[in-house]
Amino acid sequence: MSLFYRKSHTFKYSLFGIAFGFCFPIFSFLFDGIFLKEMSFSVESFINVHYLNPLHFIIDSAPIFLGIAFGFAGRNLDEATEVRQDVETYNEELLQQNQIVTQYSHELQAQSDKIKEQRVQVEKLFSDIQASVRTAERLQLALLPDLSSLKDAFDEVFVFYKAKDIISGDFYWFRNIIVEGKEYKIIIVADCTGHGVPGAIMTIVGYFLLERIVEKEKIVNPKEILENLNEGITEAFSSSLSSDRSIKVREGMDASILVFNETDKEIIYGGANRPLYYRNFDNQTIQIIKGSRAALGGEKRKKEKVFVSHTLKYEKESEFYLFSDGYPDQFGGENDKKFGSKRFRQLLNQNLSNSMSQMHTEIKSTFDNWKYQTPQTDDVVVVGIKMK
Repeated sequence: MSLFYRKSHTFKYSLFGIAFGFCFPIFSFLFDGIFLKEMSFSVESFINVHYLNPLHFIIDSAPIFLGIAFGFAGRNLDEATEVRQDVETYNEELLQQNQIVTQYSHELQAQSDKIKEQRVQVEKLFSDIQASVRTAERLQLALLPDLSSLKDAFDEVFVFYKAKDIISGDFYWFRNIIVEGKEYKIIIVADCTGHGVPGAIMTIVGYFLLERIVEKEKIVNPKEILENLNEGITEAFSSSLSSDRSIKVREGMDASILVFNETDKEIIYGGANRPLYYRNFDNQTIQIIKGSRAALGGEKRKKEKVFVSHTLKYEKESEFYLFSDGYPDQFGGENDKKFGSKRFRQLLNQNLSNSMSQMHTEIKSTFDNWKYQTPQTDDVVVVGIKMK
């Protein structure tokens, strides 16, 4: 702050100090004039007095010292005033900031209350969805063949069934049916496109189509079952009653069908994009029959899909394995890779001397160990059958 700023205390106090300081030499001069009357008033006498009493030099310099001293006092007061003004300004700004913070706090509280309300709604919605999904799971499991019926039909059998998301896009189907006096045991493993809810819807479609094809229409040949399944799935999702013709459903399924003709003692297999793994008396290792390279359903193709049936020997000690791609496609292991079809065959070959119950235990534990903490990749179903 400038010394010549007239409103400042520095300027005022300096003037006051100088004015007050001039009082000392004036009083000193009057004192000398009164008590030293014998001396004539002149410059020479004035100088002589100062020589006689050096204190006069100090007295005469009082305006300077007092002016400086009072100036410093005024300066300190100015600085204090400036600091006080800064503090007041800061307090005002702080008050404004507090008001803003208070406003924001109210807004945040309102947002927090809204978020809590939405969270309650989301939790209720999630709970309702979970309840619905659990109900769907029970309904889906109720449609699957009872394991006791499979054990009554075959000498040894196991089913490893594990959904990725509670409800599954994989399913297995079994019927023991008599057609034209011949007894057939039909076991099917199907892998629908997707998993979760979309996959589960496809399993219901597939289940009831199989009911119609096998139970009502009495079709037992795997090739013909696949053809009818393909046609039924395609028609189910391309109805002329659809209100939106732009909707295109590409979903379909892969399937393995194994038919035991108990009367003629023959076994017939047909597959859509799925293989059959088997071993009979003549083989010491797992053999493979590849399925037809065509999926069931999906968009219509210009080229007709061709499905084939394969006839196998009906021999004791034969083993058959039907499975979806969920098992070999599972990621895990030390390098987080797919389990793979080759490793799956090795697993079966290493346990061929075991019972189906022991094979089930090995398949389940191997899957769990391989997956470990890796999320499940897809729905899984493996069915093993052994003839005695």
